[in-house]
Amino acid sequence: MTPIAKRIVALSRQCLRSRDGASAIEFAFLFPIMLLLLAGLVDLGQGLTVRRKINQIASTSSEIIAMQSTWTEASVESILDGVSTIVQPYETDDLTILLCVIDVDSKGKATVNWSAAYGTTALSAGQDSPVEVPEELRTEDVQLVVTRVQYKLDTIFSSLFESFTDDGAYEYDQHFFIRPRNGNTITYS
Repeated sequence: MTPIAKRIVALSRQCLRSRDGASAIEFAFLFPIMLLLLAGLVDLGQGLTVRRKINQIASTSSEIIAMQSTWTEASVESILDGVSTIVQPYETDDLTILLCVIDVDSKGKATVNWSAAYGTTALSAGQDSPVEVPEELRTEDVQLVVTRVQYKLDTIFSSLFESFTDDGAYEYDQHFFIRPRNGNTITYS
């Protein structure tokens, strides 16, 4: 055997016995899994943050409208424009806010008295409530303020998780009910 061949065989035996690179190989196998977990946590964190913001939009807009007994179209539009900024720094393109003041008749049927909207079309007077009003909130001759907020969030990693979520985005549909604070009705002009 030549000296070079002897040297190669000796180095091969040494490499097979050595454990110096074992942690590097283990890291190489685990690194993609750790990256996937990190991406999932970041994505989930964004999803939870936006969900909180959507809930805040629904509750804030309803509570503001419930504070007064009379509103103008310009002031309600200004409120909806203002609460839409809560979702920032995320895009507002896929944000819709539907604000309705609902009448409840003697049979418990909830219909729209007046409505305003951001990013969608307002409902006409007399249409059914955009969401089912719980029985315990239905009181004859007492209006309800109902706000429905819908949003679609596309994240950097959402397309990677499309096979798990059946869609490449998070979709939110939140609503909030509140009674008028000053009297039983809220007028709109």
